[in-house]
Amino acid sequence: MSRPFPLLPSLSGVLLLLLSVAVLPLVIERTRFWIHWWRRRLSRSRAWREQIAEAAAPARLEESLEDWDLAMGFGEPVLQGAALLAPLLGLIGTVTGLMGVLAQLGPRLELPPGASLASYGQVLLSTAAGLVVSLVASAGLLTNQGLRQWQINQLRREWRRPGETSP
Repeated sequence: MSRPFPLLPSLSGVLLLLLSVAVLPLVIERTRFWIHWWRRRLSRSRAWREQIAEAAAPARLEESLEDWDLAMGFGEPVLQGAALLAPLLGLIGTVTGLMGVLAQLGPRLELPPGASLASYGQVLLSTAAGLVVSLVASAGLLTNQGLRQWQINQLRREWRRPGETSP
């Protein structure tokens, strides 16, 4: 007997659902973080320049950069893991679903009378879901890493050559 939604009851489907529940809010949080970062860029730039102009200890400036880098990199390990695990969980769900379909077809691999082949295509849903979760996680991860690297490089450049960059 075919399950109507093979993605949901399987263990891989549950894990994939939990992974998507972790990824989506994290990507939304990272988006909110960067919006807030851009809105405060002028005041932050002014404070950073003041620290440099006051000839703050290099260790103090480096500590500020490390703090910002940690804040910018929040959640990246989770996104990286999700980008790797989601397609694998989807593939496991599809393989187990196909095993169930083959068991239903019997040794001669024939469709039961009146059965539609379209319903058997649902076993591919877990692979599709895994790829979607992986795509969202990868996009969020790569965007966050790129913005983080860009901003840290900009702050370091300002530190090395004060007055040469604009806010």
